[in-house]
Amino acid sequence: MRPRGEAWGNDAQRAVLHAIAEEVARRSGYRVAAIEALRSDGNLEFVAIAGSAEARAQLLGKAAPLRLEKIVAFGTSIDGWIHVPEERVDDETREWMAQYGHTPDLPESDLADGWHAEDRLVRLLESSDGELRATLYLDEPLSGRRPTLESVKAMNAEIEVMFDAVVSLVERELYGEQVRMVTQARTALQSVRPGLGVGDFLREMSDAMVDAMEVDYVDVLLAGGREPALDPYLPFLEARMRKVWLRRGHLVVEPTQTWGVTETSVPTPEVMTAIMERRDLGSWLLVPIGMGEEYLGTMGLGRKRGGPRWIDSEINAAIAVAGDVAGTVFDARLMERERRLNAELRDINDYRRDMVNTLAHELRNPVSVLWTNLELLGLEDLTAPVAESVEAMDRATRRIEDMVEDLMALATASDPTRATTLTDVEFSASVRECAEFLTPLADAEQIDIALRVTDGLVIQGERAGLHRMVTNLVSNAIKYTPTGGSITLTLVPETVDGRPGVRLECTDTGIGIDEAELAHVFTPFFRSASPDARRRPGTGLGLAIVQQVARLHHGVVEVDSVLGTGTTFTVRLPLAPPADVR
Repeated sequence: MRPRGEAWGNDAQRAVLHAIAEEVARRSGYRVAAIEALRSDGNLEFVAIAGSAEARAQLLGKAAPLRLEKIVAFGTSIDGWIHVPEERVDDETREWMAQYGHTPDLPESDLADGWHAEDRLVRLLESSDGELRATLYLDEPLSGRRPTLESVKAMNAEIEVMFDAVVSLVERELYGEQVRMVTQARTALQSVRPGLGVGDFLREMSDAMVDAMEVDYVDVLLAGGREPALDPYLPFLEARMRKVWLRRGHLVVEPTQTWGVTETSVPTPEVMTAIMERRDLGSWLLVPIGMGEEYLGTMGLGRKRGGPRWIDSEINAAIAVAGDVAGTVFDARLMERERRLNAELRDINDYRRDMVNTLAHELRNPVSVLWTNLELLGLEDLTAPVAESVEAMDRATRRIEDMVEDLMALATASDPTRATTLTDVEFSASVRECAEFLTPLADAEQIDIALRVTDGLVIQGERAGLHRMVTNLVSNAIKYTPTGGSITLTLVPETVDGRPGVRLECTDTGIGIDEAELAHVFTPFFRSASPDARRRPGTGLGLAIVQQVARLHHGVVEVDSVLGTGTTFTVRLPLAPPADVR
């Protein structure tokens, strides 16, 4: 059997890697891009596949033992990539690839350098210290040809920046989630009253860990102890866990299969199944604790039926906590790793913001040149075809200018170090001004804008940022509302987090947002997959700016939408920031 699948990461992390895989496929000139993440148990798991529904159905969430030596041996290195021509692969490796990979159904190529269905192109993604973190596969080149040094160099220029992004995400899952869960468990341990006997300590510790972690049961069974709830199965359980301790392993027990540190599973013993049925458990993570060669007991973390499966980072955290329970001092390097990770994440965020700011500034000069030349052309007596081309250039330049302004606004709003001058802003008047400014645009589309604004609402904030937030909401509503629709802009007083505040709502009768996409609408550069939405131009930055401005003012923004009916964005802002941040 394959190694245990769906053990790497959470849904959000997989979604980010899938977006990267889609971008790689789009830019690389290959139809299919697949990412495998390295798990701490030494297996590689397919976590993102773009471009092939068949490959996704066959491989996504499934793992394979780490055996890259033959791919490297049979392959040819091309500027960081390894190309494995199908004619070099022996039968044993071909069988391995058939079991743990996907071979597309491609016709034989007539080209001398044509790509074959069993060809492989793989990149080993490594950390800064040279340790493997992930693999990136490309398949089905759009050119139909095998890679060359020139084609690979051109491809790397397009997608190389995404290699580090994949490594960073895999390392974050490897270390960051584990640190978070260990911290939760340690906080629970520290909450136990001091001076208790072993039995009372373990009972209070178990209750505290259930409250702190996403588990339904936590038990610590000491070697030689008694646990009436598990009689008469304790002797069998203790004998099994002693063997697991000697190989420094763990067990993930599911109703039909039990997984350990080996590549494959074994059928769950009947006695273990009986324990799980008695406790209504859907999964059970068993981690032995000990010191040296001495087995001291077992920590068991249980989840009821229907609960999530155990993922890699959770298992690692449980192993670390088991060490604390056994009395060992947790390795200080883990905390140092956490600090380094946090620093790296801050650096990445700062780098992204600086890159966006620099890009926006660099774009301003060529945009200015474009405007100057377009104005000069406008003074000429142009033929109809040339005039149409000039108008198209004018529209494109305006889109670039809008994108530059959005990039500048996003970088400014997301900079926590930026000095912000707060003044009394008559928000009611500002909302009316924004609506009045955009009314001609709405009128051109025969869209009605209705105002329900309470007069005299004044908040402490940044005037320009608030104005841009309202403008983005209304212009976004106009963009996605069909001709003849309507927009309602509402501003009323409301208590926000126990303090006086305001509620701003922008409701349209537009095309709406798919429920699966609602969680992503505030992500920078996100664009809906809906063809109807794609037909409308945009940078995917407007709503990200809205969220950043709301956060800057210690508020929140929410979205509610029904596909085909309309969307409502709600912003809640306090009248003034909390006293400790003024």
